[in-house]
Amino acid sequence: MKNTSPRTLRALSTAFLVAAAAVAAGPATASATERPAQPAQPAEVAAAAMEFTKVHVWATGVNVRNAASGVPFQTCKTFPSRQNCQVVATVSSTTVTAYCQKQGEPVSDAGYSSRWWTYVESPSGMWGWVNNVYITGDEHLAHVSDCTF
Repeated sequence: MKNTSPRTLRALSTAFLVAAAAVAAGPATASATERPAQPAQPAEVAAAAMEFTKVHVWATGVNVRNAASGVPFQTCKTFPSRQNCQVVATVSSTTVTAYCQKQGEPVSDAGYSSRWWTYVESPSGMWGWVNNVYITGDEHLAHVSDCTF
């Protein structure tokens, strides 16, 4: 690919990897003994050419929240909150990849408050929301894009 920008290559690579994972996963079936399905990563995340960035989660035992596909996922994506999104991972004093941030349920802890949530990839590979109270920086992170979804 001549004269292709790194941003375009990254977006194409991400889209390819997501498509390959979907083909490899095959049709979804579940039984009572199987693990619940991993929360879906929105198509907008996979296909968009937005820049990913790194953020530092300063606290320990921080919940990463998301929901399974369908209506629960859409509800969680629309308004990140403790009620709308189940815990899919926990992180402690680590740097994670962030995609974007949006307003959701206000959270107060350790003397800080924020209604902003950042969509991150946990070290285990699970994507989900972390309230900005637990991320180093201001209530609204200047170096993280606002979500378009």
